[in-house]
Amino acid sequence: MTVSKWLTLARQCLLRRISVEDFGNLLRNHDGEIDGKRLFGALVECRESFCQPGDPLVSLYIDYIATAGIVVISDALVILTKRWNGTRSPVTQGALACYNDTLQDLTMVIVSPKFKTGAAEARLALQISSRWLSTLARQASRGDSEPPGMELSSTIELLAFLMASMTATDAGLESLSIAKSPEQKDKYVAVDNLRTLVKQAFELCLPLYSTLSSQLMERINTVLKHINLLDDGSAQPGNAPAPASEIQALQFQVSIADSQLVASKAGTMLYLESLLFAGSTIDDGGTVHWLSARHQNDYQSMFIDVFTSSFSILKAQTITPGRTLCMQQCQIFIQNKLPALLSMISASSFNSFNTEQAMTDSWHQVVSLLSSQDLLLTGARLLHVCTLHHLLPAQIAVQLVGNEDTLKGLSKGLYAKDDLVAQVHANPMRGPKLVEELTRNDGSAGFISQAVVEISPMLYFGDLLRSIALLYSFVLTIFWDHFVGSWTSGDGMKYMAQPVYDDFGAIFLLILKDGFLARYLEHEHNEESLENLSEERKLHLGNWINALYLAEGLRDELFTNCSPHDFYLLIPTLLRQSMTAHQQGKLTHDSLQAGLDYLREPFLLPSLISAMDWVAEVFQHERMVAGKVLEALIKPPGPLESRDIHHTILTLCAPRLKLRLKTIGAQDNDVDSILKTLDQCPDFSFVSERERETPNPGTLNIIQHCLANLITSTTALDIGEAPPFEDISALVSRAVQVHGPQSTLRAMVGVLLQLSDSHVFLYALDALTTAVCMAGNGLRDALRLQYHDLGSLLKSGETLAAEGVVRLYRQVETYTNLLAVPDMGLDSFNFSQQLTNMDTADPNLDAATAVSGGMDLQTDQGQADGINQVLDEVAAMGNLDSNDADMSFDALYDLQGNDMDLNDLDLDMF
Repeated sequence: MTVSKWLTLARQCLLRRISVEDFGNLLRNHDGEIDGKRLFGALVECRESFCQPGDPLVSLYIDYIATAGIVVISDALVILTKRWNGTRSPVTQGALACYNDTLQDLTMVIVSPKFKTGAAEARLALQISSRWLSTLARQASRGDSEPPGMELSSTIELLAFLMASMTATDAGLESLSIAKSPEQKDKYVAVDNLRTLVKQAFELCLPLYSTLSSQLMERINTVLKHINLLDDGSAQPGNAPAPASEIQALQFQVSIADSQLVASKAGTMLYLESLLFAGSTIDDGGTVHWLSARHQNDYQSMFIDVFTSSFSILKAQTITPGRTLCMQQCQIFIQNKLPALLSMISASSFNSFNTEQAMTDSWHQVVSLLSSQDLLLTGARLLHVCTLHHLLPAQIAVQLVGNEDTLKGLSKGLYAKDDLVAQVHANPMRGPKLVEELTRNDGSAGFISQAVVEISPMLYFGDLLRSIALLYSFVLTIFWDHFVGSWTSGDGMKYMAQPVYDDFGAIFLLILKDGFLARYLEHEHNEESLENLSEERKLHLGNWINALYLAEGLRDELFTNCSPHDFYLLIPTLLRQSMTAHQQGKLTHDSLQAGLDYLREPFLLPSLISAMDWVAEVFQHERMVAGKVLEALIKPPGPLESRDIHHTILTLCAPRLKLRLKTIGAQDNDVDSILKTLDQCPDFSFVSERERETPNPGTLNIIQHCLANLITSTTALDIGEAPPFEDISALVSRAVQVHGPQSTLRAMVGVLLQLSDSHVFLYALDALTTAVCMAGNGLRDALRLQYHDLGSLLKSGETLAAEGVVRLYRQVETYTNLLAVPDMGLDSFNFSQQLTNMDTADPNLDAATAVSGGMDLQTDQGQADGINQVLDEVAAMGNLDSNDADMSFDALYDLQGNDMDLNDLDLDMF
């Protein structure tokens, strides 16, 4: 057949939409006449000349002739490089897309399990592709390429993917891995030249990392590392080829398609739970960005997801014994923070949705969870606050609640922070009343807490007030802004400024990075051996031991010679020496108790914090002596004022102490008496409620059970039937602490394998990804190490586990980028307040919205323009920017050129 006949054959098959099976039968009927190169060129010609964009039939034909061996990859690359040289500048968009799609087709052939080739063919394909890639990379780096560099980057990406895939095959590995020996000198020179070509091509791509995908850069680095290992091994006489596990792992990674991004309710619950109980609910913009990316900018689904997940978390805290503080935190979040977050989600959507309908649907999903009067009241207050944010009309809220009396007595509007601050400055008596209003949970807690922070030098923060304020403000903002950042002297201090400088300087030196506070926080639990102590510190230690146990008491010379800075850092070492002396019989029990009693003197009471924490660390291994020390430390002192301070310190240390003592598990009368004393201390943090008391061997099993239960139950149609879930974030933290991140990661990957054949697999992947991202750097680092050590899993035959690691790692990297949203410079508090001007239930923004109550909202044209600008910026945060190349069949397949032989290759381009 002539070339025109091959073109006619390809054109007629494509026009008549001949299936790939019939196409194969036709070729088999002309088995002796087939010219693979000409047929491939004819298909490429047809792709450019008349095929519709996204036509997959050309790709199917190319896949067939390549996997059937009718055309080899090297011949196909020869044809493409010849056509590239012959293309007139500038290259059209259609022609460039055709090159990209044809390269993609060849890459898919290479990673297909049906593809078979030899080392010679792989070597030839790598030679051609590496020279072509080097030329394109140089052009893109110089910026003088046609087409421009940004358009050329997609071709570079696909060509580099093809090379990386070829090197990952067995034939590619063999073509690169021949060891140097006298018998194979000529063959080694050819292999060495090939390594040089591949290495040079990939190294030229490294400066283009900003335009290439992260997946490609990772694979390029893996191939370069492998080549360097081969070069290092061949440099030593008699060395065997370098291990092939890394290149085989690369081949395995290439064969796994990217997972679809879905948003599971389990993932949202884990995310909100971690934020709530870690006090990280400040960044509303980051939360909306993460949610919108997972929901792929489906803001109505995101709205309903956040609403229902919040109530599911509240229900779980309600039915779990001993979770009073956590339940209270959830109620505060739902009644104050959630409405503002929902309003922000509604305003961020370009395609507005009916918030009234979304709110109604969400309410019907969660109403079955509101079994108690307290939960129903929480939901009713949420609906009321949502009416203040114009998310739904007031009459609809009454209909949903079913009882108008429930909503009576609630505020009729929202406050403004600046107005509240002005009121307090005008009337100082307004401050205490403002604090009382902060606990009413009527939707203005965000604005009130901001005002309270600003006037915080005049107020006292109780536990409940601190919990509410920390939903909206960072700790450093609350406790340092007015004491260091805004340190000023009053009008009456005009001629007494020096004391202000003295006080400021003392605090400034205390909190410096290299100051005492930083050193204390770093070493507060660390004891030191005598050999590591300086002579000065040894002297201080000896003086304190003498004063506590040998002399008649604490003298002024002791405090004059040893500063408080030195003493507080010596406490663990001092206790260690005391316990050692008692064990060796040098200190009697009475002498030990009498000496430790000095630490309960009023001016030494703060030292008990580090003392008790250190005893908690060593209690498990030295229970007998540590118990005696702890008994002495928890005994209340005599004076009433000292007892109050001691009780406060004991309350601070009680959660950690109770956890350590209960972990021991053995029945001990002394331990029981200490626990009874500690149980009398009130809880004021989430630590004691969230810490698990699970035996160490069972923690990982509990994590697997809870994760699988949460994922499967939250995909059920009836939300009311979902069973309660454990505090998984606390479980994961506990498991990492006890078993280490590697073992915890294996348990979590086990959940992924357990649900791998289930319809909830993608939801499981989303939930586990969220759990890993929210657990801190330990699990992420363990996952990264496991991902880069896939060879060990593949060698042991755990291919399913290796696939789970690959999919989990890819999604964790994606979510990590989503959680690290760039700062848009938006004030989320002011933004939330501005959103109250917008009636999202009635999208008629031309009508003026009047809000009565504690806040007078009047907007002018300038404010409206500012709101529009803020909305545009927030909505833009939901757009995901990715440099990943388009690996789908949705691009245009165009190209021109004829078939050719390798000898016809125009090497001038190199």
